Amino acid sequence: MADFSYTDAIDQAKTAALAYYDGSDELMTDAEYDHLLDRIREYEKANPDDVVEHGLFTAVAAGVSVGGNVTYDVPMLSLDKVKDLADIESFVDRVAAAGGTVRLEAKFDGMAFNARYENGTLAQVSTRGDGVTGEDLTDNVMKLHITGLPKQLGSALADGVLNVRGELLMTRDDFEFSNANRVASGKPAFANPRNATAGSVRKSDLDYDVRLTFMAYDSDRGIQDGNLELAGFTTSSGLDIAADSTDVIARVLAFGDERKAADFPYPTDGVVLKVVEPEVWAALGTTSRAPRWAVAYKYEAETAVSAVLDIIEGVGRTGNISYTAIFDPVTVDGSTISRATLHNPSIIAELGVGIGSVVQVFKANDIIPRVGRVVENPEGVTPYIPSDVSPSGAPLDKSAVIWRSTDPADSIGALISYAGSRDALDIDGFSTAIADALVSGERPLVNDLGDLFTLQFQQLANLSLGTTEKGTKRFLGGKVAEKILANIDAAKAQPLNRVITALGIRKSGRTFGRRLANHFHTMDALLAATEEDFLTSGIEGVGPERAALFHEGFQRNRAVIDKLRAAGVNMGEEPEQAAEETAAALPLAGMKVVISGALNGPLAGTSRNEANELVERMGGQSSGSVSKTTSLLVSSEVGTSKWQKATDLGVRIVTPEEFAEMIGR
Repeated sequence: MADFSYTDAIDQAKTAALAYYDGSDELMTDAEYDHLLDRIREYEKANPDDVVEHGLFTAVAAGVSVGGNVTYDVPMLSLDKVKDLADIESFVDRVAAAGGTVRLEAKFDGMAFNARYENGTLAQVSTRGDGVTGEDLTDNVMKLHITGLPKQLGSALADGVLNVRGELLMTRDDFEFSNANRVASGKPAFANPRNATAGSVRKSDLDYDVRLTFMAYDSDRGIQDGNLELAGFTTSSGLDIAADSTDVIARVLAFGDERKAADFPYPTDGVVLKVVEPEVWAALGTTSRAPRWAVAYKYEAETAVSAVLDIIEGVGRTGNISYTAIFDPVTVDGSTISRATLHNPSIIAELGVGIGSVVQVFKANDIIPRVGRVVENPEGVTPYIPSDVSPSGAPLDKSAVIWRSTDPADSIGALISYAGSRDALDIDGFSTAIADALVSGERPLVNDLGDLFTLQFQQLANLSLGTTEKGTKRFLGGKVAEKILANIDAAKAQPLNRVITALGIRKSGRTFGRRLANHFHTMDALLAATEEDFLTSGIEGVGPERAALFHEGFQRNRAVIDKLRAAGVNMGEEPEQAAEETAAALPLAGMKVVISGALNGPLAGTSRNEANELVERMGGQSSGSVSKTTSLLVSSEVGTSKWQKATDLGVRIVTPEEFAEMIGR
């Protein structure tokens, strides 16, 4: 272990665990994470005097701080993993000795949630967090379409408090539906169902529809699965097996084949083995992080071996540097792959991979192609050394596991695509493929947002979009070019808040685009504002970090803003006194308005961003949370946490139909 750094390994493991629990970009696969923990264990065994407390082997969330504002009387534990069939045999023998029966269920890769019901009404939904405290995501969850999570329970369960625990996830159908809607809204596709689940429930203002499923597996009243189903919950269809290791292992292997069927509803890479009888649970007990009466087993991924032909570095939308291995095509799990992710520089160094390496490739979670290990490094092959600069030559921020480009221009394709999306300049027909084509090549047509507004018809009509399946070149064409140019021209009149959003300044987005526009009114005022001006503006949510980012962002975009101004893009205007008097007469003047849930009636189909813009055009201030300063809650969902809080505070509540009437729609 000469090249092994104990402290670095702990930091890597904690960072990867936090990314997993947050649902952000996956930094390493389960297998790689387990391998890293094994190396930490080996080091600690050989060097007991160097051991430090890190919680990786004892805490529910692998030693990272992921708790929240909801405290659990009974901790939400995670599951220990069994690595091979011998471990399964040992577990089953232990269950048999205790007189128990084994239940086999699919292992779901979602988010562990606790659903709390009060007198039959869903009152709170929270994450597992660190097992003792979790994060309250009730407001977000209430807006989503979730199968198997009833908002009202039948009369048999309507008394007192009931906590139901389970996994929030996306089935294959959920994932396909949600991804299609996300792409149609102008955003990049989700990487996988787990990230899609976590990303969806953590967003308070999704402007496209997603579907999720809640799989209930336990409750604090000891309700069995059959009764949970009768109450409206979805449960995993488990199989009870006598505690005989031969029979259990046979069923585990059989399920490994069944899960690969095209019509199997859930993406799963393993099984959960747990004891059926509650009395045996008590006999077997728990550790600080996991029950002794349940374990998880993960199947080995199908693999193939190929030689690395090239390693490509790229820049993602947020500036993250990606590393992709290109290799001779191989077939894995029925599909042909020729490229796979190499994660980040730490993993590349750990693998020792280079151009020419013979590597094992697999599909992580049956979806994402990855390089698992180096099988052989032929003579002359040296480990790949990631560049210190981005593909455009910009210095990298290497302070975290994932390196980032310090030059926003490296992400120009993603920025241009986002600028054209419905939530920004709303350029109908403008796609990610078109944005990528505009910024690609030796002489890109678009180098920044301002260039988008100087495009000519012939440039767009002749824009190359690659080749067809037959190998012939594809071009955008005159008809599409004409439509897009007309929509770009129309986008010049978009309100200032959308222009601000389109600039892509960090920590701005749609909400702060509106707040900045409402406070400063003009782009000139924003350019003249100092960091202190932003900090003392009184804009809700602007602290020292945002103030610094806003000031730096507008100053950095001066040249782009000049191009936009020259092209005739709306730069805002100072309200005149007459306009101020008119604003005072608007139906929502002086009101702080919160919109919760989907809008229906005359406002059906209005996105959350459009609804908030509408509030502000009518003289109000939009907000995402109910407080004592809230004037109005727009909601048709009785019993939600926002509805209850508004009721407790005496805040006026109206339905979407009543709200539409208030503003004359």
